[in-house]
Amino acid sequence: MQKQPMSLFIGAAVVLVTAACTSGTAATKAPSTAPPFTSSTLSPNPPQSPEPAVQRADLLAILASHHAAGEFVGARVAFLDRDGTITQAVAGRQGTGPGSPRVDLEAPWGIGSITKTHLAVVVLQLAEEGRLDLDAGISGSVPDLAGADLITPRDLLQHTFGLNDYTQPVVERQMQRAWTSAELVAVAEEAGRVGRPGGAYHYANTNYLVLGEIVEQVTGGSWLGAVRERIFAPLGMSESDLIGSDSPGGYDLEQAGFVEAPRDDPSTGGAAGALESTVPDLLRFAAALNNGTLLNAQSQAAMRSFVPGEDLSDLGVVHSYGLGLERYEVGALTVLGHLGVSDAHSAFVGFDPKSGRAVAVQINSTNGGPQALIAVEALMAAAQIHEAD
Repeated sequence: MQKQPMSLFIGAAVVLVTAACTSGTAATKAPSTAPPFTSSTLSPNPPQSPEPAVQRADLLAILASHHAAGEFVGARVAFLDRDGTITQAVAGRQGTGPGSPRVDLEAPWGIGSITKTHLAVVVLQLAEEGRLDLDAGISGSVPDLAGADLITPRDLLQHTFGLNDYTQPVVERQMQRAWTSAELVAVAEEAGRVGRPGGAYHYANTNYLVLGEIVEQVTGGSWLGAVRERIFAPLGMSESDLIGSDSPGGYDLEQAGFVEAPRDDPSTGGAAGALESTVPDLLRFAAALNNGTLLNAQSQAAMRSFVPGEDLSDLGVVHSYGLGLERYEVGALTVLGHLGVSDAHSAFVGFDPKSGRAVAVQINSTNGGPQALIAVEALMAAAQIHEAD
């Protein structure tokens, strides 16, 4: 699940990012004490000229600066350029122990609330098929939810329902046991609502648990099965699925440094945050979101119908939320995507709708923020290099 919206972190470093992108260099160079890094470029038809806007060295330098700041144990990034070139890079290690191997590009890591964007696509596809109405009450699907006749799928998708979050102390003390979606929704309801349907934006994981229940009622199958059938299989996202018991561990960042993160039962994330993936798979998803592979033009427009999110105007950032999609406007750059934090990892996937460039970042640490900043810095570096051509 997403423990905190990414806007809490991205705004704090806007000055740093802007300075890095206006200083005449693509990114801060790696210090001499930086750990070993590796990268690879994948493209069926690598361009001969001109060079891709973002080189491997750019990504490695960005990763190195964040690693040197102690923001993660290991990280990986994949960048899709306008010409179709995909550049990947990794930094750091799998673990903190002596002799720990370098980061593995192939092992799936938890993606937290990026799960929400996947579920949003499924909901919008069902709307395209006439199987649900984004603006009709949901009492037919979840009759036990108070006021369900006044609550719409659009409210849930956009966090304008007024539900509280289920990440209350009673759940946080029992993250290792299995929970049903109904149990978690009941916890949120016991905490009391924070708004009314169709009201102001209030981010709550509970909204997407309810959406998962609606998908299951409409399709007659599981929400996970719908994601597998409608997104993973068509896009060839072979390394994406529900977080497994064999998923690699990760770390929490505390004052004393990184400590091994306890593993939660996937049910505590559910339809709001229980998926795992890799940066190549996330990049496929980002490209499909941008080019219309998954949704028709009407659904794409609906997904990009934004309402005001958190007020970050004092930081020079405009944040807004669509239907399972976040928008961040940082100077001249607009990034559409989503941040996610799972029990042991965190991730960000996003794209620049103007240029078509996309980026996916994962770290094996649960602190939200570095992955979003890495993505923004990479996209800004690409834009700056292009403008200099």
